[in-house]
Amino acid sequence: MKTYKKLFLALVGLGLVASLCLNWQRIQVERANKTVETVMEYNSLLRIAQEEGVPKEEVFRQFRDRGVTTLAVFDTSLDKLAQKGAVNVLTGAQLLEMGRVQNLRPEWQAIIDNPDFMVDALYISAGTSDRALREVEEDIRLRFGPQRIVEMNASPLILRFDGDTIISKNPIAGDERGVREMDLGPSTDELEDVTKNGFMVAIRPTNYSERYTAAAASEEEQIHAFFDRLDNSGAHVSLIIGSGKQMLGNKKQLPLVARELLKRHITLGMVEGVTQLQFVRLDGLTELAKLANYQVARTYVIADAEQRKMQVFDAFRRWSLADEERNIRVNYIKVFLTPRDNKTLLQTNLDYVERVTRDVDSKGFAKGPADIFKVYQPSRLWYVPLAFSLAAAFSMYLLLLGVLKEEHYGKTTLGLGVVLSAAVFAGPFGLLARQGIALGAAVTFPVLSLYRMMGIWRQSGHAGNLVQLVCRTTLYLGETIVLSLIGASLLGGILSDTRFLLEMDIYRGVKVTFMLPVLLTLLLFLRTHGLWKKGEDWRKPLHRVVEFLDRPLNLKALAVLGIFAFVAWVFIGRSGHTAGVPVPMVEQKLRFFLEETMWARPREKEFIIGHPAFFLAAWAAWKQLPTWFYGLCVTVAAIGQGSLVQTFCHMRTPILMSYVRALDGYVVGVVAGLIAVAIFAAAYPHVLRLIQKRRNPVG
Repeated sequence: MKTYKKLFLALVGLGLVASLCLNWQRIQVERANKTVETVMEYNSLLRIAQEEGVPKEEVFRQFRDRGVTTLAVFDTSLDKLAQKGAVNVLTGAQLLEMGRVQNLRPEWQAIIDNPDFMVDALYISAGTSDRALREVEEDIRLRFGPQRIVEMNASPLILRFDGDTIISKNPIAGDERGVREMDLGPSTDELEDVTKNGFMVAIRPTNYSERYTAAAASEEEQIHAFFDRLDNSGAHVSLIIGSGKQMLGNKKQLPLVARELLKRHITLGMVEGVTQLQFVRLDGLTELAKLANYQVARTYVIADAEQRKMQVFDAFRRWSLADEERNIRVNYIKVFLTPRDNKTLLQTNLDYVERVTRDVDSKGFAKGPADIFKVYQPSRLWYVPLAFSLAAAFSMYLLLLGVLKEEHYGKTTLGLGVVLSAAVFAGPFGLLARQGIALGAAVTFPVLSLYRMMGIWRQSGHAGNLVQLVCRTTLYLGETIVLSLIGASLLGGILSDTRFLLEMDIYRGVKVTFMLPVLLTLLLFLRTHGLWKKGEDWRKPLHRVVEFLDRPLNLKALAVLGIFAFVAWVFIGRSGHTAGVPVPMVEQKLRFFLEETMWARPREKEFIIGHPAFFLAAWAAWKQLPTWFYGLCVTVAAIGQGSLVQTFCHMRTPILMSYVRALDGYVVGVVAGLIAVAIFAAAYPHVLRLIQKRRNPVG
């Protein structure tokens, strides 16, 4: 064996061993994270109880019995408190009108007669809760300043709040909010009600550091008052999930908030973005997660606009998949707002929640406070053998392509390995270097594994009969997948740390990982099948490509380009979660079937496109078909290899599941490959006769 091959095998083997060690450590971290917290919104359950005419305690009990562990409590406002009757809120104009049509109680009449009476102020008194009124007074002093709230009567207590009394025409957007709609703070009555009914609390505050007025209390005072209220309520607050556009404490007081969260063991819920990529944007979220020592749980919620269009069945399927495949540990379930399936609103949502929690339980998850990842950051020394492994693989590709000479392989490999290793230790550039190594590994190893197969097919691909062909191709496909998975293991190892597992940092080359293996495989194919001649300068084949591009286009060429453009649009668009390429109903049903029958649903690009193309490439080599057809099959087979490695780019997915997904893709891909070979083998004689007839129309 030549020296450069020995060096290649040694460095790749060393990198593989290091990556497997890192991946084993990652598996232990992921296995210890198996408890899922199920959250619903307190006010949503209250609305269901009111609409159904059922006592709220009974509604709470039924949802608790069906697995809901936690209720989310938002900041209250004067409007919310008034609608519940906890306090009475009247504008000065409303008081005047009431005084004209009826006799007011003496204390209210005295307020109207007072020279300081203000028509555009709010007058607040106790409704069903004296405590709510006291908290309103406290919150207004904190948020707006003490001069904005004046005691107008002592017994009963009546307060005047001087502020803009308009009601927003667009409360969702938060435009033109009057003081009645502005967030004050959490209601102790609500917190106690949640606790009394057997739930934990997911608190959802706005950012009190964004003070409403210059006279408001300091940021520290407002944050301390918030946590004091939580403590005094006696509620078991398990989660904090941001509300609005900023996290509590953003920007200057995030360290204070982090300390208070750690002191109380409150987990930060980070809501996954609608594209399943990182998180719903909240200013200060990732900074707070870091300051809170990554005491974080990934949280999933179906967006309101999307859920309104969904059936209950479609919604319930998502939860266990999210928990299994994306390390979601907080299932934030929103209620259906209209009855479905000929059931009452209450029964619709009870059945929905029960199906969700039962399905999650069946996947082996426990119920309780959300588990969090143990902080995991391996030593950077682990990354050195991975860097040299990639250097060896990339240099081998350059060698195979004819760009690098054999005598320069060792120096190039060692030099590139040193540069990559140094970059990993280069402070803030270390993260970028790790992502670059991950991208290189994900792209290079699938190409090298397919190059090995091209050599095998070139030497002995035409031997044996059809049965022997499919048997050895099945074996070769397994070997090719294993070799491609070396790159996947390197990728999974070098990006294994808490930030990537939580997806606070992400792999940024997903679409490149799909496309580059195809292009690099095509280049190698052209290199080995006549584009480059041995010893030829690289500029000559490039010149031939330019000459080809200079040819005039005809309709046939335009049609072929149009087909390729459509395929590329679907291929690239379907990679990831941001494309507008729709999923056909047939494919949705196939996905559901595979999800139900396999632990990890394999990717369609592997078992529908890539692996069948691998079988067809072997069949084309066996039949010694035209080079263009064989090359097309080899290039398309690269899609499958790139796809199975790309699975590992999603660090939120447990790595063991990614390995199993590749195995499942192999099993289904073999079946699809056998079907593809059977179809092409049956059609080939007929196609051959048509071609011969066209060439010899007389005969």
